[in-house]
Amino acid sequence: MTTPKTGSSAERGSDLATWGSDQRDRTEARQAIPPSDLDNKPDDSDLFPIHHPIFWGRGRTLFGIFIVNTFFTLLTLGLYSFWGRVRIRQFLSSQTSFAHTRFSYHGTPQELLKGWSKAFLVFGLPYALLSLVPLLWSQIPAWIPNALAGTMALCFIPVAVVGSHRYRLSRTSLGTIRFSFRGHVKEYMKIWVLGTVLTLLTAGIYYPFFENARRKFLVAHSYLGNRPFTYSGTGSGLLRIYVKALAFSMLIVIALLGINAGPKGLSVLAQWPSDSWRDLLFNSMFITGLLTLLLPWFYLQVTKQRYQWNHSDFGDAHFQFSASTWNLMELRMTNFLMLILTFGLAWPWVQVRNLQFLYYHLTLQGPLDFQRLEQEALDASPIGEELAGYFDAGFDLG
Repeated sequence: MTTPKTGSSAERGSDLATWGSDQRDRTEARQAIPPSDLDNKPDDSDLFPIHHPIFWGRGRTLFGIFIVNTFFTLLTLGLYSFWGRVRIRQFLSSQTSFAHTRFSYHGTPQELLKGWSKAFLVFGLPYALLSLVPLLWSQIPAWIPNALAGTMALCFIPVAVVGSHRYRLSRTSLGTIRFSFRGHVKEYMKIWVLGTVLTLLTAGIYYPFFENARRKFLVAHSYLGNRPFTYSGTGSGLLRIYVKALAFSMLIVIALLGINAGPKGLSVLAQWPSDSWRDLLFNSMFITGLLTLLLPWFYLQVTKQRYQWNHSDFGDAHFQFSASTWNLMELRMTNFLMLILTFGLAWPWVQVRNLQFLYYHLTLQGPLDFQRLEQEALDASPIGEELAGYFDAGFDLG
């Protein structure tokens, strides 16, 4: 009886080699896992996928857009700035991917120009007229128009925040699914007025709760398709971060005052080569103090961002942000030096570095299930975005 052939010896050898390679890879992967985690590790790693945003753009490409935008903006006395802004947003969005899907920006320059015109009529023109009142009518106390202008600005900030957030999200998509914002100005106005009053009455103690309420409103009313984002942070959690940053600052101030009180604390350093070293050390104490006091500020910024991201979810997936104080300090200091040494021409590379920093440290862990997302695009006016421009405020996500 003849045994059926299952393939040539070369093919069988290749199969055995492949099988052996797979076995070695599995063994090495298993050995890389700590023994305590072997029993708890799921067989299918896709049960808990980790997704990283990725930015593919280059600084030199953005620099080309930046130069063209600057030239035409100057040539048209600022009119081209709306087209330039759209070009930059389209580039940054199209060069960003998440879960193997690219982002897109769908706003148009005509929308921004129209929104700016409306914002100027609604806020810019009345604000300018109020500033002229003391010049035209000297008998009217200056504090009256100033108070009215301040009240107007205070009332329009919530409108600008919500309008800007709504417009930017409605013009952004991930693949074919659009983002949207479904919060109402009236609700945010209540948060804004109450938070401002309580912050003033409590001498700033309520501010972390105010900030947390604003963040929760903006995140909880943001959608991708028909699925909302959620936020579980608390005001007390942010308050602890502020208290730690304040305590950190006070310790640094006390230490600097102790050092500056006399040469006793610097006896070792003061014995260096000559008296000029001592003079140099004390003369630079002020600059050293300023640089040292930046540490609590960096700590506050990165810890707040980490707290807010780590308490944000999308369905069953959880955001995680891993940057440290030193990571942020290195980024900001390097960016500052780049801008100073190049007289601002390094701005495109700074933007790319900021995005790469954010995306490197930001992950979304858990199932996304894009197949169940349904498109529910909502239209939005760009007037809120242009109102935000009057206050020189950016209200992007993250």
